[in-house]
Amino acid sequence: MVDVKAWKDVTLSFAGKLVAAGWSAVKACALVGLHRTTWYRHLNPPVRAGISVPQADRAYPNRITPAESEEFMELLNSQDYGNLSVTQAYYRMLDKGHCSFSIAAAHRIVASHGQNGDRRAQRGGTGPARVKPVLEATAPNQLWSWDITMLHGPGKHTYKLYTIMDVFSRRVVGHRVEYTESAALAATLIRKAVADNERCPAVLHADNGGPMRAGTTLDLARALGITLSYSRPRVSDDNPYSESLFKTVKYCLDFPQRFQDLQHARDYMAAFFTDYNTNHRHSGLNYYTPDTVHYGLVEQARRQRQTTLDACYARNPHRYRRRPTAPGVPPRAGINHKQPTPLSQTA
Repeated sequence: MVDVKAWKDVTLSFAGKLVAAGWSAVKACALVGLHRTTWYRHLNPPVRAGISVPQADRAYPNRITPAESEEFMELLNSQDYGNLSVTQAYYRMLDKGHCSFSIAAAHRIVASHGQNGDRRAQRGGTGPARVKPVLEATAPNQLWSWDITMLHGPGKHTYKLYTIMDVFSRRVVGHRVEYTESAALAATLIRKAVADNERCPAVLHADNGGPMRAGTTLDLARALGITLSYSRPRVSDDNPYSESLFKTVKYCLDFPQRFQDLQHARDYMAAFFTDYNTNHRHSGLNYYTPDTVHYGLVEQARRQRQTTLDACYARNPHRYRRRPTAPGVPPRAGINHKQPTPLSQTA
């Protein structure tokens, strides 16, 4: 392959000989395939600028010097102003004749020193950092997730929706709607879900709400042989399955903005979760229903889909780029269980 720069030099040289022989620059460039502006730029190459100084380092007469910045920060962190916001501190300094720049410049100086957040002394942790929960399920009843959300009732009334979901199959194995959150109601729900399912989960994951951390819940889990797992504080995606379920519930077109009363909420949620378990084609399950996965009926449903796809392909093979294949269920599900790749970390 010919080097582009070498080829450009050859054409410019040939164009120069044509111009020297009496050709016009326009005709010479057209013959060798150059644009005329390239020829004119060749005749008058741009002059490289002298030593350039980055704008941040230029010595403008109005620039705030490092000494002034340090003096301001020392005064800002002094005993007189250390417990005040930047704005309060600035104007109190201004009233005492200490500032020689604007409030915007003061905020820029504070930001450059990393103190533009909450400047108050923060309460330190009293224990070790919470471990990131890493949980994986390769079959039903290995990992359950539960949470509580709010439902709007008439006026200012609100109800609490408790739900427990099997993470692998996405089946809602237990739910109830009550007026309040309480550890006793949560324990009753867990006990009923285990009885209805006829099996205990190996791990029960939740966030850090009161009923989740209550002694009643801990005692029940210990009695049933269930390991409890918790999200980290202030981490929004450590309990993603329950949060996703609540979004599915509340984004349903039939979801009422307000329930008429507690019984209305209970009836609606009972019908919704029955339909969800039996009819909802879940995207995370390759569009099989939670009941199909939970009760081990995936292979039967997959064969039925494959039969339909094969018939479609036989009738109209030209509609497909390749023979369609019905996938099975993803082999695993979990919380924080996927290992990040270098590509995903830079995306």
